[in-house]
Amino acid sequence: MPGMPNISKILVVGPRGSGKTSLICRIVFDSLEECVQVPGQFMKYSYVTDDGNTVQFLFKEVNSLPAPEKKAGYILTLNSNNKDDIDLLPKILEMISDKGVVVALCKSDLHYSAAFWVDDVKRVVGNGVEIVPVSSVTGENVPLLVKKLARMVHS
Repeated sequence: MPGMPNISKILVVGPRGSGKTSLICRIVFDSLEECVQVPGQFMKYSYVTDDGNTVQFLFKEVNSLPAPEKKAGYILTLNSNNKDDIDLLPKILEMISDKGVVVALCKSDLHYSAAFWVDDVKRVVGNGVEIVPVSSVTGENVPLLVKKLARMVHS
């Protein structure tokens, strides 16, 4: 039914320093300065899809897996400037394989110093997982990430 809000719980996971908190702040507040996010706290965000439906997200940063919460899906953050993050990717995917996932390749504003990029992640995850390079500093591709997330949880 158009106009009825759908609420989706999204767990934001990834290695330490991969950009989880910053990405949630950029999505929810469209700023890094206003954020008082702490791990374990739910942050609410509403998104209007192209067809006029409202999707409400509850984002929660999770630092240990597997997470006990019921959820609609995951955002997996990776710091593209840290080679260790792509090495951890198979293990993380194994722990979150119960639901859909969108990979946020963070720090895309620093792509010139990246240790790995989208094609490298695709080789690990295959073609069935969405990968979006994002920057929490500039906001680059964050709306695209949310759009792909809404499609994932409501398809």
